Amino acid sequence: MAPPEYDPRQYEGEDLTIKGDLETSSVPELLRSLLASGETGILTFRRDALVKTVYIREGRVVYGTSSDPDERLGENLLGRGKITARQYLQASNMIRPERRLGAILVEMEALEPEELMPAVEQHVRDILMDLVCWNRGDYELVMRDVDLRAVDLDNVVALNISTENLILEGIRRCRSWSQVLRGIGGDIDTVPAATGDTEVLYKLDLSPEEQEVLAQVNGRSTVEQICQVSYLSDFETCRILWALLVLGVIRREKAGEPRPAGEPGAPREGELDLEDIVERFNQMFGRIYSFLEGRLATGVDEFMDAALEQVSRQYGKLFDGVDMRAYGRVDYEQMLANVADLPADQRKSLMVSGLNELVFVIQLAVRTRYGAEEAAVISGIIKDGFRKLGVA
Repeated sequence: MAPPEYDPRQYEGEDLTIKGDLETSSVPELLRSLLASGETGILTFRRDALVKTVYIREGRVVYGTSSDPDERLGENLLGRGKITARQYLQASNMIRPERRLGAILVEMEALEPEELMPAVEQHVRDILMDLVCWNRGDYELVMRDVDLRAVDLDNVVALNISTENLILEGIRRCRSWSQVLRGIGGDIDTVPAATGDTEVLYKLDLSPEEQEVLAQVNGRSTVEQICQVSYLSDFETCRILWALLVLGVIRREKAGEPRPAGEPGAPREGELDLEDIVERFNQMFGRIYSFLEGRLATGVDEFMDAALEQVSRQYGKLFDGVDMRAYGRVDYEQMLANVADLPADQRKSLMVSGLNELVFVIQLAVRTRYGAEEAAVISGIIKDGFRKLGVA
């Protein structure tokens, strides 16, 4: 549920203050709302005796603090193995109002100077990861300029943290089914549809599993039907859908609700549009093929055909007589002939779903066979390809 509308009557001095509780507004939705509106202010959360504060500048998270003594910078570094227990104790004893822990650790050579900012950024990220999963407590947003110099922080430089990926990472850690169910609308009969917001999609570091769930969002399948075809658990699938909803990649529709022509997920008129979609997939496959050919020298045709064969177990009719030996490209005319007996909207749906599945299978095969470095390159190619596709 979205946070309450701003009420201009809620002033404290010259600052606009908005208050609420997390039973009606989730932390991810609050952060996304501030990101969308580009607001600047200080967002404070309270749960029992614990207080966490998030500093927002023009919609972006620039810092975060926690009153939990186990979430201080020193404890965070110690827990992640970046400093030893002795270094932690020595540095803690040297803290003074004018001397902060981060600077002390650098002076002690426990941290290199260039390690301090990444350490502080990870510290803030860890504080906020836990906060995103809070499902009870109160919040207060004070709309005012954020001056980090006025706050007793270990580092006064605003951090460059992707708020979109911060929300995504936080939701990945959530374990509350009631929170997930509320996030997807409280109904597994809801039909999610793509919004076509490629700008935010391009910013997200989606995992192969998240890309696979997104590929099943076609504007016709319900949440329950997407869970049935997903190899993940229903909980994990719904959690991914919640994240995509919060971030604006998909939106909720009711089953059977008509979509205006031209909206994402609505059928386009004419086969030329479908041919263009397949061509964009082929451009993606061609780039993947060229990269693998450079790494493998030989065997890339067999690799691509093996991926196609795996997908053909589910989409056999679509890919009958198709191979990927033409530099990784699939034959649009052959696929079209294979499904010519279907109505136009079903042809498009089947082709897009099959090609999305092929992308996922190739990505998973690269990660499994060749490791993280090659998989990272392939993920970059795929992300750029989907940006150009507009999540077709």
